[in-house]
Amino acid sequence: MVCVCFFLNMNVHFPSLANTTKCYFQGEGNFSYSSLDQPQVMKSHDFKHITNTNKLGAESVVFITARTKKGGYKLAYNFKKLGNIVGLTQDLETLSEIKADGFLDLYAHFFDLHSHYLPMLQEHYTLWGKLRVCCGVQMSKHWRYELNPATSSNKLEPHPYCGSLDIDAVEKAFMNTTIFKMIDDTSSLGRILRPALKDEALDGRYCSSYNEAVRTKDLKFDQQLNSV
Repeated sequence: MVCVCFFLNMNVHFPSLANTTKCYFQGEGNFSYSSLDQPQVMKSHDFKHITNTNKLGAESVVFITARTKKGGYKLAYNFKKLGNIVGLTQDLETLSEIKADGFLDLYAHFFDLHSHYLPMLQEHYTLWGKLRVCCGVQMSKHWRYELNPATSSNKLEPHPYCGSLDIDAVEKAFMNTTIFKMIDDTSSLGRILRPALKDEALDGRYCSSYNEAVRTKDLKFDQQLNSV
């Protein structure tokens, strides 16, 4: 959500830089971030390491996700104490109250996006959310188990809706959204157009191909198609 809203903000105010935006995942341990000459969004789960570093810099804004409101407040406090700017905090408790559309509205407001962007964001994330759960290397463990019980050592309940989707139709509809067409798939930003950053580019049949590989080749979490 941060990546897409940041891209749209850049596209309005600095269009020549919009498709140079970099979105990436920073693993644990060797924490660093790229030159701030390039607009970028970095995702990390390594909160302890980050909050023990010096402030990230005046150009940086921290967005936080947490399970609870209390946990989100604590993380925000830790970052602010180091002198960092905290943008928005997203937690599961608030998500259950205001739903995804409520957070989209908050992000659109934070990034100063005109109201006409909201329907685009809602369409984009409704479809992407289905792909995120029902397709690719980080799909729901329940759906992966439903596709192939051999992928889990524990018996899991079926996923409530993945099995009823025409996943190719969802993928093609997502590829036809306004925001998808605005982002250059060949740029460093293009990976946010995939269910997960580790997935291959969508082509209208990627999801059904991946799901079939789970059925027939026992693909596990984070295992890519080209690895088998």
